[in-house]
Amino acid sequence: MTPIYRPARGPLGARLTLTRFVREQAVRTTEELGFGWVASETAPATHQQLRGAFAHSERTAEPLPVSSLFCDNTIYVEPSANVCFRFWHDTNHVQQGLSFSLEDEWELALWHLEQLAVAGLGPDSREHQLLRQDLVGQIILLSVGGRFPFNQADFTSTCGELGLDAGILAELRRMA
Repeated sequence: MTPIYRPARGPLGARLTLTRFVREQAVRTTEELGFGWVASETAPATHQQLRGAFAHSERTAEPLPVSSLFCDNTIYVEPSANVCFRFWHDTNHVQQGLSFSLEDEWELALWHLEQLAVAGLGPDSREHQLLRQDLVGQIILLSVGGRFPFNQADFTSTCGELGLDAGILAELRRMA
């Protein structure tokens, strides 16, 4: 496949490119599955609930409920883009048979990064580094600290400035 993206210049450019990328992945996934998504504060929260909702959407073509919580401060330029990412992410949990365990989340994060690289945004691009800090960084933080970042945008910004390891440590020391 010919790469379709070119790395952006600057942090805002990377965020804009990632926003476009996840929107396009969500649209492509909708076309492949025959159903879309709807943002919801009461979306499935467990793997079993997600599998059930996915099966319902497959049967009925009704939109899959996707969490709209905590979407205001992310790596994307608009909250709706985070919902697009979650749709792409959630559907791939089911399609790839991956649970919500940390190791399966890590595997899915690596798969997302691989898709980004195939699209022309490899490990040396700001976009790849930003998505890696967000996905892998949150998995490590959850594993070590038992929580997600208080503010995803601040977390990834800190990781970008200090490096992933020091960024995770800084987040662990943050107070709510």
